[in-house]
Amino acid sequence: MNNHQQSELTNQPSKKFYFLEYFYLLLKSVVHSSNLDRAFDQFVELKQEHRLGDSRYKKLTVDTDVSNHARVKFRYTFQSVLREAEEYDLVKLKDSQIDLTSQGKEAIRIYEEESLIKFNQFLLSFMEGKYEAYRYLVEACYTANRQKSGLLIFPIYSPNRLDIKRDSLKKSGDLQNYFQILKDRLVRDIQKYLGEEKNLDEKNTTLINSLTEARLLPRNAKDVFDPKKYNVILKRGRDFWLKYFLQDLYDYKSSLTTFDTWAYRAKQVGVLHITEFYPDPNFNGRVVYPLSVIISNKRNQNFHELYTYPDQKKLYIHQPLWENPDNPEEFVRVLHQAYLEIRMVARSYFVNLLSVRERVCYTLKIPEYVFDLFLDHTYQQQQDLSIKIKISLEVDKLPDETKVMYLRREQVMVAGKYRNIIAIDII
Repeated sequence: MNNHQQSELTNQPSKKFYFLEYFYLLLKSVVHSSNLDRAFDQFVELKQEHRLGDSRYKKLTVDTDVSNHARVKFRYTFQSVLREAEEYDLVKLKDSQIDLTSQGKEAIRIYEEESLIKFNQFLLSFMEGKYEAYRYLVEACYTANRQKSGLLIFPIYSPNRLDIKRDSLKKSGDLQNYFQILKDRLVRDIQKYLGEEKNLDEKNTTLINSLTEARLLPRNAKDVFDPKKYNVILKRGRDFWLKYFLQDLYDYKSSLTTFDTWAYRAKQVGVLHITEFYPDPNFNGRVVYPLSVIISNKRNQNFHELYTYPDQKKLYIHQPLWENPDNPEEFVRVLHQAYLEIRMVARSYFVNLLSVRERVCYTLKIPEYVFDLFLDHTYQQQQDLSIKIKISLEVDKLPDETKVMYLRREQVMVAGKYRNIIAIDII
């Protein structure tokens, strides 16, 4: 990434939309009407229909009656998508009229005739031409942790995760003790996952001082803190350490918001994986790792070229093909091993399929959509595979059968049905 692109990336508005599917909603709204206000009305309808939230999670409910307050928020999202679509020459805007370009029409065709994945990857070329944000992400990962193939960790430990009960936290000194225990845990995580020895005493002192200066924590350790400020204090501490990991440890120059925006977009494309749900009982927080490489020449047939940069290096994502005879056998082997590891902890025959997917994706460094495709093939062809296994897939409660409002993890569709628990036997 050149200095100009880095500056543009850094200076982007702090709040940006996550879902690349929003581009399709905008383009279809323009098909409906070239009038900006009527296009916005259509955008709101499609937003509800596609259950796209304003965060990085999809909504599980459809609001039939959109309040004026919600429309103000939706207008902001609409304008953000419109502004970025203009940058990529997907639409042309003049006064209150908006029209599709040939590239915008092609994007619609790819979404409707091919797939959302192909649509997202089509958009990547416009994004990289403007920002090279994906390249910056991938290279930052490998530079930060070459020993473990670009793995980045962002630990998040609440007092409860560190075996500290909420009702024991009453005085300023109690919270200062929590931050001391947290600091020690972060030191161990950095050594374990990044192979670095760090002394975080000074950073922890900076955090405590910032909390006292903001009058969130009393300076006297024996004084009681305001319980209403408890969540704010924890959030300040979490954000402080997330920023330290991103900008100090990993030398990523943009903000945490910018990183999140592009990292979750990169996940949709298949460039990297980011998750807050990696099933490791010894770690809690966010895990990020690349699923792609930036090199001059293709390594093997499991890598798919997405973009060529001005210096002639290319972005390849790891997108194995089921047709490659080695891939099904390796997938089944890793799938079974992941199942056994999750089962050992869960102590149950049926285990969480999404947790199994997390382990398989990490081991094979594949996008979630490749896992879903391979599992579907395996399930429907299991008797024909060289490794004889029997896969049982069932449905526990699906998210829309619960009281949750947002889909925090993408479900797995196998044989035309959503599944979320799995059991595997060797025949």
